[in-house]
Amino acid sequence: MVAPMTELFKTKLPTLILVALSFSLASFAQAAENSIARLPSWQVLEYEQKAFWATARSRIEVLPVAGKPDEWVLDVLSSVVDNSEKLTVNFDPATGGVNYRSRISSGKEQRMKSYQYEADFILRERRNAPENSTIPPGEWPVTNTKYVNYPASRGTTVVTTPYMLVLLAAQLQAQGPNHSMEVIVNTDINFYRVKLTSGSGFPVEADYKVTGKEDVSGKFETLAVAITASPEGKLEDDDDFTVLGLDGEIILLFDKATGLPLQIRGDAPRIGGTEINLKSVTMRAAR
Repeated sequence: MVAPMTELFKTKLPTLILVALSFSLASFAQAAENSIARLPSWQVLEYEQKAFWATARSRIEVLPVAGKPDEWVLDVLSSVVDNSEKLTVNFDPATGGVNYRSRISSGKEQRMKSYQYEADFILRERRNAPENSTIPPGEWPVTNTKYVNYPASRGTTVVTTPYMLVLLAAQLQAQGPNHSMEVIVNTDINFYRVKLTSGSGFPVEADYKVTGKEDVSGKFETLAVAITASPEGKLEDDDDFTVLGLDGEIILLFDKATGLPLQIRGDAPRIGGTEINLKSVTMRAAR
């Protein structure tokens, strides 16, 4: 596991018609509340965290999928020392719900896990790279297949992934303080009910590069989004909820003026309370 930043959004005549209508309206309201309305002003974010033994880095990019207006892709590259991970999340921009995701880990061994999100279950496949192979990861032989059931208490709540929380938090803070939303987060085979709550932040020192523009440095007023997670049902594996490798009380701090996520605070293994800082941003080209 790449730590601490690796491990960078889980439905019959008059009476029946009313029930169905109520259900549809509730689902629509939930989707609207959790909606990622438009692509963020940034295209790429790069974060860095320094510890006395290593520097961990994560690169997050959000792009629309060509020819699929109802699907975007989130790409994350994380590295520390000789280990790296590449994560890809295909998701519905209207809700933040995930359709498909994969994680390719490289180090002493190369392996891939993929997750296909169906209506009633998740299909998880594990693949290992053949020795000295040059074939693409999607063609590596499958070594394990598992069908993961959604928790019975899920209801109509959107199922997503940890990295999608950065996008959902950005959308929530844009509404100002005192707003909240809930999603179900699927990690590997565990599920968590996650609440995001926006509020007032505090001044944060930041120093980052803007591609094609002057560097930005100084103290900035912020809005905060707090993330709290609790297991949704029984955990099927060890507790593994993190956001960019951070757990515990997680707080994202956004620049009031630009909406950029300047800093992420939480707990990291072997470190305790720490922060991940924005080091570079590429803004999205005007369309």
